[in-house]
Amino acid sequence: MTKTVPAVDRALRILNTFKDGQTEYGVSELSQRLGINKSTAHNILHTLAEHRFLERNPATRRYRLGPGLIELGYLARAHRDVLQLARSALRDLMRTTGQTVLLGVFENDGITIIDKAEPAGEMKVTATIGQRLPFCAGCFGRAFLAWMPEAEVDRLLASPGLQAFTETSITDPAACKAQLALTRSQGYAVDDTEEYLKGVWGVSAPIRGLEGVVAAITVLGFTSQMSAEEKQACIQAAHRAAQALSIGNENVHPARKRVDKVV
Repeated sequence: MTKTVPAVDRALRILNTFKDGQTEYGVSELSQRLGINKSTAHNILHTLAEHRFLERNPATRRYRLGPGLIELGYLARAHRDVLQLARSALRDLMRTTGQTVLLGVFENDGITIIDKAEPAGEMKVTATIGQRLPFCAGCFGRAFLAWMPEAEVDRLLASPGLQAFTETSITDPAACKAQLALTRSQGYAVDDTEEYLKGVWGVSAPIRGLEGVVAAITVLGFTSQMSAEEKQACIQAAHRAAQALSIGNENVHPARKRVDKVV
């Protein structure tokens, strides 16, 4: 039977104490309230402050909630909103193109697939929800990198660096940056040289939020089974779908407008 970790449990109990509305707590107060040894409470508070989940008020020497929690809360809400709003769009895009459609978010220097829509039949590109992809995963990666700050792109190119997945993978940083510039000018990224998966063609388009690109839609199909006209149709459909889900677009999805008003 799975057991809770005492140190983690105590840390979360401390954080949950702030739900009662009190903005600041001292070490002794939390120790008494939660029945935690004062030295242990001090160490946990210090650790939470180091990770920016709490911060110490220099004037009162008491602890209050920190910016790290705001950042996590924003990410959690952004992912939930994107997933909810994009779900029907993914299904529509899959039916329109007849190809596999993925929804991904960028986190921890990589891409996480959070939803998908796959056509019926055995001959299709498939992926797993929750699957992690490297930051340089072909057009999927470029849909995020193209709108990142240059310093962040440089950091990723330096470490973990570009990888060779096939013989046509882009491994030169200068060539990568040239492709990112092209992606920005087009508004989407295309993998038409099988640079990430052998035999697979793809197009990715960014979904924009208030803080920049929050997700990307990718359409994937087998290169040998797609005509030039079908590829172009996929590009246009993916681009339209991503624009419709983006904040700030005049043709934004109606459900997105309702969320924006709440925010």
